[in-house]
Amino acid sequence: MQKNFGRFSGVVMAHSDTEDRRIPRRSFFKLAGALAALAIAPKTKLEPVLVPTHPLDTFSIFWITDTQFLSEANPGLYRMMTNWIADSWSAYNGKLVIHTGDVVQTGAHQVEWQNANDAMTVLSDHRIPYTWCAGNHDDLSGGDPTSGWMGNQWAPAFDPSTVQTMVNATGYANWVGDFHDGMNTALSFTANGLDFLVISLEWNAGINSIAWAQSILDDPAFAGHHVIIAPHAYIDAWGDTEAPPWSEILAGFTSNLKFLMDQHPNVFLTLNGHYATDQGFNTAMSEYRNSLMFDRQDCRDERDSLTGRGADDSDSRTPDTEKVGGATVTILTFETAANKVNVSTYDAFAGRWRDNHNEQYTVAMLPVPR
Repeated sequence: MQKNFGRFSGVVMAHSDTEDRRIPRRSFFKLAGALAALAIAPKTKLEPVLVPTHPLDTFSIFWITDTQFLSEANPGLYRMMTNWIADSWSAYNGKLVIHTGDVVQTGAHQVEWQNANDAMTVLSDHRIPYTWCAGNHDDLSGGDPTSGWMGNQWAPAFDPSTVQTMVNATGYANWVGDFHDGMNTALSFTANGLDFLVISLEWNAGINSIAWAQSILDDPAFAGHHVIIAPHAYIDAWGDTEAPPWSEILAGFTSNLKFLMDQHPNVFLTLNGHYATDQGFNTAMSEYRNSLMFDRQDCRDERDSLTGRGADDSDSRTPDTEKVGGATVTILTFETAANKVNVSTYDAFAGRWRDNHNEQYTVAMLPVPR
């Protein structure tokens, strides 16, 4: 049952069904040559990349986002990425996968949801718990969250009634709830004696979705949890929430989300995608909270290309089959005893780690205030 939170009343949430616009390209390098179209995953199976044995007090969250072009044009690559996660799970002491939305390119295309379902089923088949939110491309009418989605109907892997059974069977994670037909989801898990809560929020979440999130955060059962909020869109590739062209569309949502988080200082981390770049971004947003952004959906990932702040050299003429950057995994490894989170980034398409300072870095894991 939803509560009516007075302090959210009267705020008009801005929605738009305008076409997706990329952020301006900044300081990017021209690539040498064109990438051959990839319709299926490479025949060579990627082996899990083993890491040095982690101390007993570490665990990891695997983060993926904006897989839209994989669902649309490269389903084999999507499956290859989730298989890599499954193969690497034990090496990183994995606890959770978070998908921050734009699962598909066109929310009204059933075949894309079927492709996404096949890839995410790899995780459930390995009993790997995951959570997700709906992005603007996942909306039935692109960019309009009020239009709903078909994800929970066309893809069992995004049907909460199916996924929650698998999550609850892990023994350390629990399905907390979902809202708006699974466009918003929440789960909790325990690691190293600490309790965590993850709330994933749909693109431009409206008042009711914000109120749903607040009802969870206000529940005394979660007062001592470390909380991660994972909306589809929040900060952009430079850590800004007020830069055009998206700021006007997201102004109401961003304002409400900031207010909500500021009322709950146990929210220590936000994760979001949406802004197509060649790198992620991280910034300390408050005394208690770090915010991380990541999205490589437009990248062509030629092996010898340089890294810039733009999305490789793709533009409106680039075939979607060449946009393989969505097959990139960000791994957040928590060193709880040292109160820090080590972030690393693996490009499953190229089969290599990305080593720039926006994709390999460390942030503090700030404790829940007492």
